[in-house]
Parts: sequence; structure tokens; C-alpha cells
Amino acid sequence: MLLTKLHIPQPKENVVHRSALFEKLDEGLTRRLILVSATAGYGKTTLVSNWINKHNFQTAWYSLDERDNDQVVFLKYLFNSIRNLNNSIGDNSLELLKSSDTIKISYIVESFINELLPIEEDILIVLDDFHLINNQQISDILLFLLENSPKNIHFVIITRQDPQIPLSRIRSQNEIVEIRSAELSFTKNDIGELFNRKLKLSLSDKDIDLLKRKTEGWIAGLQLVSLTFKGQDNISEYIEQLAGNNKYIMDYLMEEILIIQNDEMREFLLCTSIFDRLSGSLCDAVLGKDNSQQLLEILEKGNMFLIPLDNERKWYRYHHLFADLLMQRLNQYYKKRIQSLHQNAGTWFEQNDFALLAIEHTLKAGNIKKGLELIDEIIDHLIATSQYGIVLKFADLFPEKEVFSNLKFGVMHAWTLIIVGRLNEAEEFLDKLNVLVHDENVKNKNKVLLGRLYTTNTLLKDYMGDVESATYFANLSVNHLNDNDNVWSSWAYYGKGLSELLQFDLEKCTSSFFTGLDHAKNIDNTYLEIVQTFHFAYFSKHRGKYQESVKICLELLEKYKEKKYTEGFKFNLYSSILYSTIGFIYTEQGNITSGIENAFKGYELSQNLVSMSFKGVGLLLLAESYYKAGKLKTALETIEKQKTRLLNNSRHHLAVLSFALKLKLFSQLGMKNEADSLYKQLSNPTNNNPIEQILYGIASARYFISFNKYQKADTILDELSLKLKNSKIVELFAEVEIMKVLVFIKTGKNEDAINSIRELLILTQREGLVRLYLNEGIEIEKILKEVKKEKAIKSDETLDAISTDYLNLLLKGCENEKNTEKSSSENVLSARERDTLKLLAKEYSNQQIADDLFISLNTVKTHLKNINLKLEVDSRIKAVEKAKKLGIL
Repeated sequence: MLLTKLHIPQPKENVVHRSALFEKLDEGLTRRLILVSATAGYGKTTLVSNWINKHNFQTAWYSLDERDNDQVVFLKYLFNSIRNLNNSIGDNSLELLKSSDTIKISYIVESFINELLPIEEDILIVLDDFHLINNQQISDILLFLLENSPKNIHFVIITRQDPQIPLSRIRSQNEIVEIRSAELSFTKNDIGELFNRKLKLSLSDKDIDLLKRKTEGWIAGLQLVSLTFKGQDNISEYIEQLAGNNKYIMDYLMEEILIIQNDEMREFLLCTSIFDRLSGSLCDAVLGKDNSQQLLEILEKGNMFLIPLDNERKWYRYHHLFADLLMQRLNQYYKKRIQSLHQNAGTWFEQNDFALLAIEHTLKAGNIKKGLELIDEIIDHLIATSQYGIVLKFADLFPEKEVFSNLKFGVMHAWTLIIVGRLNEAEEFLDKLNVLVHDENVKNKNKVLLGRLYTTNTLLKDYMGDVESATYFANLSVNHLNDNDNVWSSWAYYGKGLSELLQFDLEKCTSSFFTGLDHAKNIDNTYLEIVQTFHFAYFSKHRGKYQESVKICLELLEKYKEKKYTEGFKFNLYSSILYSTIGFIYTEQGNITSGIENAFKGYELSQNLVSMSFKGVGLLLLAESYYKAGKLKTALETIEKQKTRLLNNSRHHLAVLSFALKLKLFSQLGMKNEADSLYKQLSNPTNNNPIEQILYGIASARYFISFNKYQKADTILDELSLKLKNSKIVELFAEVEIMKVLVFIKTGKNEDAINSIRELLILTQREGLVRLYLNEGIEIEKILKEVKKEKAIKSDETLDAISTDYLNLLLKGCENEKNTEKSSSENVLSARERDTLKLLAKEYSNQQIADDLFISLNTVKTHLKNINLKLEVDSRIKAVEKAKKLGIL
């Protein structure tokens, strides 16, 4: 960090005190925002800094530059500016900022606001040169801070143009004080104060009037005029000769100023204009001098638009307007020297550990090779601290062939493209990079880097659902990485696990995640440990190991329970996927209240994260939990309200799960048109990999059962049963088998239904699956009662293996389910709707119902519509069936 950016400019000599403007600034202490907006050279920064220094306000000062257009960089400096006042504030937010690739920026900003709450006194947060910010996301952050920070926190924006925030709204709330060019312009009194009292030049009133008219009170112009008075025999005549607009005056005065400097100072001014910030030692190194500090002090004393950035007078910057004009002259007079100036500057910044500045100046010097070497040294740090914007910026600065020539930078750039969701660009870039590394010499020299490249390829192909390519790169990645490279090894096994998931080999899949978890634990990496734990637990659930899955999640939650402050904050967010998993399993096991609570908590926490995967998991498992709880409409609403997030997710697996769930919901809710359309789409999947075949197959079977196409459902279920029986994917196998029982019942094969459910009960009783049976309603309840009756009167190996307690638990659940639904439906249906329903059961026509109940035909139609809506059916026949099932009839 350049700490000088957080330094309040010190008072200058010969500053004109502006009491009227100070009084207006004082008003800002009762408002949220002070806006000082004017073009260059109107003394904005000088006014605010002098006001602050005069009153000794508690102030966090932040001078912005173009590098601050990255959200992470901006917030890092902002948080540190507050820490300069109170080092107990900002720790949590700064720590969270290191994980900004996974945690939403809005959550980090909220955390920062919470850290401000204990402050009791008024605090000013000054953002100087805000016009250099062109990133709308940062403007949005500013607006959020303005609207949500404690009332004793006041923001001061110093800018050449108004910020992109709704100023009219802030004005209407009377929360802004504005100072603009007209007020900042020097009056005749101000001009007289500057020239006669401060500079002791004894100008006449006529001279002052002329200066006011010609400069329009423009402070920078007046200061430049004062510098050119040196050596003028007749100042009044000189003022009379000034002509033209401000730009003309500025160009003219610059020439005048440079002419009156000696050769050494003129060269120094022009050659040091390449720096945003300059120091004596930097200037000595770049110019080959040993007296730069003295020259800087002379310039400051002579009011030559040089601003000190620290109390020690070590670092300075030129006024922006002055620097721009000097740069113009540098290109005019010393153009051939510019490259060597940047080269020397790059060397000095490198030697003094200013890595980013070293890279910038080295590239401006045209030394691409050296620039790549420098970025090679810091790229790991940039990735680890989520500074993806800087990585992408540097990639744009290098010619493409140079990026490809540096494998490490190339890999990190590709990884960054994937993380920020630019998958198509990442694919195109990696395809070219993969071709280049086929050279055997490259392979032999860069085995570890190749492992990282292959890991990056694996992740991309996993996310895109390309099972063949993902498998190929996954095997390469784990064979090339060193076991001591724990971070990348953990990611490698994560990618390998996902590729095995696409093949639906859950045994290998969970093994890979477990190995990745070991690597994460070796380095105490919270994020990776949670990611690997979740995947291990989630796919253990698929294998039917529900209790083990919950135990794994709960143990990790307990491990971090005592963690406080920053680690606790981060874990609380990352743990969203653990709560989501626990919630789903609790719901399946019949503990609906606790299950939905945990699933909803996981969902809410996930919304504060950047990762679409975390958000997708939270949303999907909440919808799955509602589905398991029998709340089909709520499950569909959950997906529909954020379907873009799920269906366009960067994780192929999540998109497949969400499509499959939607087809089941459309089908079971009787939404035939929607179900038909989605079934047609899923019949021709994009990748047709094993995960699509199985999940879409299960959803399709449910679709055919719902619309009474039992033969088609039976064919699909037989194929799925064969695939899943020996695969140890117990959860999905159980779902297939319960649907087979339903088909047997619907086609009159009760004996087959009883035999199948016996086997299924033995399979599911150890893990306590409940909702699997309860959601199928009265038909499954009847079969369960048949099994219980058989168990009571005879004994065989299969019947004896079925737990009586488990069977009773299921039957009790069926009874509770009916009572709950009956009570709920009876409470929802009005008395007239229940009367209408009874007549429907007698197969009365609409007109007969109207005549019997002495109501109009339109009223009958309204009752029928409400009945269908409340019972979640789409026909009068289904309404009667549902009412009988619930015991209403």
C-alpha cells in the first residue's frame, strides 16, 4: 500500500483564509455528504484540508488514483484510512476482503458499517479526486455507505465531476452540502488578500479588477500569474497583456514559468512529471542526481504546485493540472528520454518493493520480458488476496504472445477468467495455452506449473459438463502436482472429484474429495476445508450415508464454533453449504421444522457470497428440502424466482439437478404444458453424460407417472434400477424403487409392489428415510399396512429384516401427514367450497351444483377454481381424489 494516499495535505504558506466557505463546510457536520465539485485548479483539496486542520476534526483521508477502480483495492484503502484513526476498527472487514472472491462485497461493506457503530464522535471520511473513479460498482458502494453508515459518519467527496450517485434524492432528504466553482472562485477581496497581504505585491484596485476579469477567479491561474511576476518591471502592464480563455492563459503561463527556471530546475520539473508520487531518493535514482530533496523543498517553498504527502516531507505529488501540463512539455522537449526515465523508475520501484509501480513503469519503458518477470513474483499473492481486477488489467497490458510465453502468468490468468465467470474466454485462452505446452522441453521444465494448468483445465471442463475432457485433465493434474503444493493439490482433487461426479462414480468421487480435504487441513485453509467437506458429505448422502453426512457437517461446524472475529465471520458465510446439507437430510428424515430452518439458514448465508456455486447450492437444497417436505408449490416458487441463477450456473451439476427438480415439480403439480416442454428439452441433453442420463431419467419417470403413462415410466425405471443397484448410489436407487412400487400399484400388480417395498424398507431403515414414503400418499400407506399385516402373521428372512419400529414410524408419519393436510385444507376451504366439493363427488354438473346450492353459475365456477388452487390440482376429478385422500370427503 502507498500509505501517503491516506495522508491529509498539510497547510501551505500564503493560503487565503475563506471563512464563508468554512461556515458552509461546518453545515456538513449535520449532513451525510459534503460535495466539493469543480474543474481543476479551484483549490478544492486546499479548502477542505485547511478546514480540517483548523478544526482538528477526526478525519480518514483517502486520495484516489486510477488504480483504485478495483473494488477490493478501493475498500482496502478505505478501511485502512479508518484504521489510521482507530486501529481497532476495520480488522474484520480487511480480513474478509482477502476472501472477496467468495464473499460478496456488499456483505463486507455491511461488516465495515457494523464496525463503525461503536464510534461516538463525528468522523469525516474524505475521498479526494473521486472523478478518477469510473467503476460504477464503487459508486454503488459509496451510495450504500452514505445511506447506511451511522449519522456521525460524514463523507466528503472532492471531485472534478459529480459522482454517479442519485444526488437529487440526497438533496431531497436534506443530507448534502454542495460547494461548486462559483463559490470556490476567488472574489476581488480574495485576490487582494493573496497578492497584497500574502505575497506583498501592492497591486492596485485596477490590477485586481483586471485579474478577476481575466481569470474569473480561477485560483490555479492566479497562482501561475503570481509565479510569472518575477522579473517584471511593470506588473500592471504585464497584467494588461494577459489575454484569452483559461486554457490559453494556462499554456502561456506555463511557458513563462519554465522560462524563468534555471536549466537544472526546468529539467527536473519535466522529467519527474512521469510520477504520481515522488521522493528525493526516487528522483535521484531516475535522474542520476544527489540533490533532488533540496530541489523538492525549493519547489514547495516557492509554491510551485507541489503538495507534500507526509509530515516528514519525504513524499510529494504535483498538482494534477500542473503535472498534466508538465507531461505535455516533457513530450515536447525530452521525448527521447521518456523510455529511459520509466526504465530507471521501474528499477527503483522494484528495489524498494513497490511491485505494482515497478511493473507499470517497466511496461511503459517497453521492457515486456522484465515486466513478466516482475509479475511472476507477485501473481501468487494477487490470486491469494483476490486481486483479480489487477491480474486482468496486467493481462490486457501484455501482448497476447507474451502472456502465453509465461506459463505461470498464463495459468493464473486463465484461473482468474474462470473465477470471474468468463468461461468462454477461459476456454479459448486455455486451448491456445494447451497447444503451446505440448513441447517436451516446456513439459520437462515446468512439471509443477503444468499440474496447475491441468487443474485449471479440469475445473473449466467440470463446470461445462465435458466429462471426457474433465477426466483427461483430472488425471494429468494429480500426476503432475507435488504433494507439498497443498493448495493446488486440494483443488486438483476437487476437480477430479467433480469429473468423477459427471461419470456418477460416487465411490471414487467421495474418495477424491476426502483426499482434497486432507490437503486443505494440512494448511488450515478454511475455505478449501469447507468446500471439500461439503462435497464429501453431499455425495456421501447420495450413497445413502445420511447420518455420516450430518455428522461430518456438524463436526466441522463445532470445530469453528469457538472461532471469533474474522475467521468466525468468514466461516459463518462459508458454512452455508453445511447448513443446507443438514437441512435437506433432516427434512428427509421427517424432522421438517428443523430441516427447513437449516436449509433456509444455508440459503440466506449463501446470498452474501460471490460464488455462484455457493448460491446455487443454497437455493437448490432449499428447494429440494421444500420438495421433500411436500411443499411443491413453495419449492417451485423458490426455483422460479431465481431460475437464472440456477439454470445458468457455472456448475453443470447444479444446472442438471435444477432442471430435473423442475420437471418433477411441473409434473406433480399437473402443469402439463410446462412439463411437456421441459421433458422435450431434457430428452436431448447438451452433453448426455452419465449424470444427465440418470437425473433426467428419474425426472422423466416421474413425468410419465404423473400423466398416467405407466408403461413408459416402467421401461425407464427398469433401466435405471439396473444402473443404480450396484453403484452404491442408494439415495437415487431408493427414489427409483419407490416409483417402481407406484407403477406396480397403478397397473394392478400389488404383489410385486409389496415385494419391492419390502426390499426398499430394508435398504432405507438404517438411515431413517421417511419423506421418501410419505410424499407418495395413501397408496404407499396401504402397501406399508400390508407389509405390517404380513409381518404380524408370518416370518421369513425379508420380513424379519424389516424393523417394526421403522415401519410404525412410517405409518404414524402417514397418519400425521393426512391429519395435517386435512386440517390445513379444511381450514383453507370455505364452507361453500366444501359443499361444492361434496356435490362434485356425486358427479354433479356445474348447473346442478348451482341449482342445489341456490347460487349462480359464475359463483360455482369461482368455487371450483378456488378448490383446485387450494388443493393444488388442475381438474375436478383430481380435486375429489385429493379430498378423499385427505379425508375431507
